[in-house]
Amino acid sequence: MKDSTTCHTVIIGAGAAGLMCAGSFNADKIVIEHNARPGAKLAVSGGGKCNFTNQTVTAAHYQSQSKHFCKNALAAYKNTDFLHLLESATIPYTQMPNGQYFAQNAQEIVAFLVRRAQEASSRIWLNTQALKVERTSTGFTVRTSRGTVQTGRVVLASGGLSYPALGAGNFGFKTAREMGLTIVEPRPALVGLVLPKALRLQTVHLAGNSLPVAVKVGKFSTQGSLLFTHEGISGPAVLQASLFWQGEPVEINFLPQVNAAEFLRTHKNINKPFSALLADKISPKIAKTLLGELDVCAANATHAQLLNAAERLNRFSVIPAHTAGLTKAEVTAGGVDVRQINPSTLECRQIPGLYIIGELLDVTGLVGGYNLQWAWSSGFCAAQALKNTF
Repeated sequence: MKDSTTCHTVIIGAGAAGLMCAGSFNADKIVIEHNARPGAKLAVSGGGKCNFTNQTVTAAHYQSQSKHFCKNALAAYKNTDFLHLLESATIPYTQMPNGQYFAQNAQEIVAFLVRRAQEASSRIWLNTQALKVERTSTGFTVRTSRGTVQTGRVVLASGGLSYPALGAGNFGFKTAREMGLTIVEPRPALVGLVLPKALRLQTVHLAGNSLPVAVKVGKFSTQGSLLFTHEGISGPAVLQASLFWQGEPVEINFLPQVNAAEFLRTHKNINKPFSALLADKISPKIAKTLLGELDVCAANATHAQLLNAAERLNRFSVIPAHTAGLTKAEVTAGGVDVRQINPSTLECRQIPGLYIIGELLDVTGLVGGYNLQWAWSSGFCAAQALKNTF
């Protein structure tokens, strides 16, 4: 291999966004990937059956400092466009009742995207570290562990910081900062929440138990399953809420279909503890733990005890100690401030020829296939813009 080479475009990162971009326009390009195989995170997502999009995709399913930024890309490359792409490759998929789409085998999608990229004149350099990106009078110099590449265009598709075991790193953020771009502070998202120590000691025996709940964080609210863990709480409803949590109280309704105060008042003359009265609505084990000293006999309960017990079940409030961290987070929230990026082309406004796509941007989707759809949409839009640079 030569110490120096040239190409039309360098794409840094062979994940979902990078591979999508590489396969969506035909030009001599090099895709730099530090892992031994492309699409490592994609291949294991969803337990190997990646949730690659959703039946309903709108800007409202994403969080960003600029809430309208993702609209252009999502409109230019829709969920149905990716479905048609899989159908053209005869890759089977399944739609779930909640609107999520899953592949039967995520490896099939990875293999297809790699093949598609190679057919579009992409050279994929595996086991190759991108070391530095420097601006030149004619474009960019990309220094790698495999040599130097001179190029007119660079696409940063190196992803976020979550899943470091799969090779996630900070190269993209470091490069963006070196080039003078503003970063919205990255943080773990779609991740479990760790409860304060005292509460964690009370709930640790519930680890593995789950139940349907409603969760509210600030103005955001959602319903779904909550799972107790050894550290605190997780499950789809908590993962959704974690995207919006930044230190404020989390309110959990453990009986979302029941007005607990009204129910307990109706049964206040029964000689049973509250947890037993609610046995057909919530696990007594969970109810006893949540109620604690308030799990008294209904017939002997004071009005205040009844109201406090209901409050604890319908509006349980807690300030988590912290999240379960980047090692367990599905995605990284925050990223390159999108006000510096053209929403139609994904090109950096003040650095012509530099494109930023995927998770590296301050665009984070909810659980349900939204983050992969953002990878497809942003990668495709950058590719369409790159088509016009010949």
